[in-house]
Amino acid sequence: MDGLYELLNRNIPTSNSGRDGFFDMHNSHSSPGFWTAFVARARSRDLHLQDLVIPNLKTLGYAKAIAIERALGEVDTYTYARKRAGENYSPLVLLESREQTDGAVSEINQCIRGLFGEAEYAEFASSICELVGDLLDNVWAHGKSTGFSMAQKWSDAPGFLFEFAVADCGMGFLREVRRVGTPNIADDQAAIEWCIQSGNSTKKRDVDEWAQRLPTDMMGNPMGSFGHVVESESHHMGLGLAKLITAVEKFHGWCWLASGNAMLCISPDGQRTYTNLPIPWQGVALACRFDSRRVTGTSPQYTEDEFEDILAQLMRD
Repeated sequence: MDGLYELLNRNIPTSNSGRDGFFDMHNSHSSPGFWTAFVARARSRDLHLQDLVIPNLKTLGYAKAIAIERALGEVDTYTYARKRAGENYSPLVLLESREQTDGAVSEINQCIRGLFGEAEYAEFASSICELVGDLLDNVWAHGKSTGFSMAQKWSDAPGFLFEFAVADCGMGFLREVRRVGTPNIADDQAAIEWCIQSGNSTKKRDVDEWAQRLPTDMMGNPMGSFGHVVESESHHMGLGLAKLITAVEKFHGWCWLASGNAMLCISPDGQRTYTNLPIPWQGVALACRFDSRRVTGTSPQYTEDEFEDILAQLMRD
């Protein structure tokens, strides 16, 4: 399966990083981290479905099922009801308005609460649902209507894997931290490290938090300097990344966070590594994956045969 890591670590010459490189799909099965970045970049270049290299009809059908046409601004030709949306997956959603962002948050959280509904998952489900709202809202606020979200569950018997992802083609971390005047940030890796530290935020507090708050659809401002439009009711506090990293490590998940030419990778054992991307990412791309057997705080016990299968897969990867 290709994910965000595999997509951005391809060895593609710069001259081929357009239609004939980045947008070639090498694997029939790809995770939300792959799809959100794939579509965000395609939309930023005004590409259409026919411009993308989809390997086979089965993958094309899946792409239409997760609403790739709608995400690219085309007519949605998928002829079936998306009955499992909000249960096993949340399709690709362009985060270009408050309504669409709130809808995506609700649908992903509905998946989480349904898939992790047992009492043993209560702490995990509550923690991740709280984070999803903040993360998607940050993408909407900073991504300038170039961001996408998606979530998907797939079987990894005897448990299952769940991944949610967001990606935008906005300013990226380095430009953001420089915009707010943060000193001593030399490169993309340093910007990522700064942004995932608790207490750091690029949100500018240019308005009085005690001023009268006005709705987003207010025409004009009858209260002058005594009032300001509410851009976000609850989510966008600039705290999502630090809390997310803590949650990923607490619940033994995987995380891939890319901006510019750097990617932070976190493995279930809590190890953090950085990689230099051969394909720099303009904006921010994030994917988080969890194993249902790990999120309760206990690691799954593998049989010898299962362990051999996992090792063989790692070697193939």
